[in-house]
Amino acid sequence: MRKLFSFIIIVLVTVNIVGCSQGLFLWETLVIPQPEDQNVEEVQSIEEEQPIVGEIVEDVQEDEQYQNEQYEDGQEANSEQQLEDNSNQNQIDADEGIAQETDKKTTEEIVEEISQEDKKTAEIIREFNTALPAEINMNIKYDKYPIGFDYLLILKAAKVRQGPGLDEEVIHVFQANEKVSLIAEVKGEYIDKWGSDSWYQIEWKERSETKTGFVYAPLAEVRRFQFDKMAEALRFLKEESNRGELAHISNYKNVNGIPPKLNGSTWDGFGYRRSQSAAGHDSPQKGKNFRYIPDGMLLHVLEERDGFTKVKVIGWEGEYWVQSKYINRKNTLKELRKVIIIDRKFQNEAVFEFSGGKWSLISYTLATTGKNGPYSLETPLGYYMAIQKRDRFFYFKDGTQEIAGYSPYSIRFSGGGYIHGVPVNYIIKEGKQIDPGMKEYASTIGTIPLSHMCVRNYTSHAKFLYDWVEIGNSAIIVIE
Repeated sequence: MRKLFSFIIIVLVTVNIVGCSQGLFLWETLVIPQPEDQNVEEVQSIEEEQPIVGEIVEDVQEDEQYQNEQYEDGQEANSEQQLEDNSNQNQIDADEGIAQETDKKTTEEIVEEISQEDKKTAEIIREFNTALPAEINMNIKYDKYPIGFDYLLILKAAKVRQGPGLDEEVIHVFQANEKVSLIAEVKGEYIDKWGSDSWYQIEWKERSETKTGFVYAPLAEVRRFQFDKMAEALRFLKEESNRGELAHISNYKNVNGIPPKLNGSTWDGFGYRRSQSAAGHDSPQKGKNFRYIPDGMLLHVLEERDGFTKVKVIGWEGEYWVQSKYINRKNTLKELRKVIIIDRKFQNEAVFEFSGGKWSLISYTLATTGKNGPYSLETPLGYYMAIQKRDRFFYFKDGTQEIAGYSPYSIRFSGGGYIHGVPVNYIIKEGKQIDPGMKEYASTIGTIPLSHMCVRNYTSHAKFLYDWVEIGNSAIIVIE
């Protein structure tokens, strides 16, 4: 039976954490040995890929007219390939060998198992009991990395104690970037240096045994799956889809022409960029008042006039006039059956399938979205078409035309934005590029935005999505 006791203060040491913006944390001296990364079977050798490389290199070139254009804000890439250049360079060392131990139970099931004696003894600040909305069934088809609907992201190597205090026995240690199912926040020993008496009660599997313990709150960050918000997005998109086929903006690599600058800027006031977008005007003519509508974004076609098409963008207020050349009415979303929802805020995703008049959750896992930077962009919010599937796409080293590696099992949804597996950097040996094989796991997945715009998945989950998605019946939604 788990019990809580009083505690004594021990000496603490503060440290600065390199590459983390979370500030100062407790210094934890015990380190878990880090096993080597898991690998998945290599699909193709370098020799087999040579014809494909030429095809993809041609594919990632911008229109010659815009290839050398420089953008004032420092965030527009000169060419599409830069959006995912060197996409795992900064994470390779950190990712080597960090494994997760997570629980297959949902947070709701875990909370129900807290004993009545514990509830009487511990002063519970809040319980975490995120549940799947009643309107959604659970029919899990992928469960390689199971975790509770509520969970902790460990920010710094953290000792797990038998009770919420520093004099309690250390029963486990979680490393930075690991995630663990979350039961409750409780009041425990107050640590003056950090001004907090908050501790998190967690639960995990260890050699098939379910264990529970307590982590000091400043060492971790609460995360959850926003199923309520996801369910709302599903309802909305299904209603829009039922009204008729959904077209989408088509301007991959500015193939239909780059739209004009907005008052001298390459970004609008809504966070969307000029490149690989279309201008949405308030009348069927070019003017100064418009906003950018990104490639892949879903919309209803209302009417056509003088080379312009009036559209209702899914999720946006109002109606806009777009030059007809930017509207793809050939490859439409005909019957919405499959949806992937990406959560930028908590760096996770959930996958839903519509059957028998009801949505089912078929997988929920962690993900990494894009960050703003000189060669990178945030993953854009909105409702998008699942446009294209590629077993791998090749990316360039930042600022060059040199292929650095590839990302496997890719689904394109907006511009150069893909959902894909863990990126693979080629190894250079005797002047030749060597494919080290696909990489299944990266500890940074599900932590903070790190990609160049894309949405990184564990490679096995990317493969699951790649095989499951149907172009023409599938959509991607990005929320936060």
